[in-house]
Formats: sequence, structure tokens, C-alpha cells
Amino acid sequence: MTVIETPRLRLRPWSEADATALFELARDPRIGMLCGWKPFERIDDAHEALSTVLAAPDSYAVTLGSTGEIVGSIALRIDTDSPEATVADIGYWIGAPYWGNGYATEAGHAIIERARELGVETIILKYFDGNDASRRVSEKLGFAWHKREEDVEYPLIGKRLTVHWTELVLAGH
Repeated sequence: MTVIETPRLRLRPWSEADATALFELARDPRIGMLCGWKPFERIDDAHEALSTVLAAPDSYAVTLGSTGEIVGSIALRIDTDSPEATVADIGYWIGAPYWGNGYATEAGHAIIERARELGVETIILKYFDGNDASRRVSEKLGFAWHKREEDVEYPLIGKRLTVHWTELVLAGH
């Protein structure tokens, strides 16, 4: 069970006890729509996420180091289809009450270090057209713009969106 400490944050595995706090943050429609999933409508949505997507390896609750309060989520997903499993992507969100504090960038730096430890050579970070906050986070983390994908279907939110791919090459660094 990996726990990652940063100057202000503690990244730790999610637990069932996090359902209420997760629900309160993830019910904000701005979060899901920026990430490609439906805003949570019932506490059951939080329980389902905790037992599926948030239960994945290297999926972390982003918490304040001082209080343990959950501020968001970050995950490193390693592409096991790539020959040596050296490509990964980062997915993250920060709850709206915590926007503008640099938490995504701080958690992102920690996840990049975790990726290095795991032998990842390339990390992909994607964001939707118009999500300037995620674009800025990707730039602060040293990602370079790679490509733009038009008209990508996101069935969970019933939209087709433009997605920007950014890339960070760790190999040899």
C-alpha cells in the first residue's frame, strides 16, 4: 500500500470510508464534465467508483497532509498493452472548493516520481479543449503538447469533445 507525501499533500489509496467525502466533491457537475464522467447523483455512485476505477493500482485520494481532508484524486495508469509497460497516463481532478491552490501540480510532480520508480518512460496527460486549468497544470509539470483529437465520444456525459494530448518523456532523465 503505497502512500506518497509531498510538502502539503498526502496521496493515499482510497477506502470505503471515503464515500461521503468523495460524493460531496464528485457531485459538482463541473468536475465530471471536465473529466468525462457524469456527476455523482447518489452516494451509491461513490461506492461504485471506490470499488472499481478508484480501486485500481496507483489510484490515490489526494488529501491535505495537515488534516487528512480529501481534496481530489490522481491516478497513474500504466498501459499493460505496451511491450514493456513503459507508457502510462495521468488522470486527476481537484474538488472545486480547492481549485487555485496548486494541488494538482503538486500531486502531479509526486505521481511523475512514482512513474519513474516503476520504470515508466513516457507519460500521457490528456485534457479537453477549453480546460485551461489542466493545460496549465500539464505545462507546469513539463509536458509537451503532442496532438489534438477531434470529435472524441464520451458516452458517460453524452458529448463529443476535442482532446489535447500532452506527453512527458522520462526515459534517460
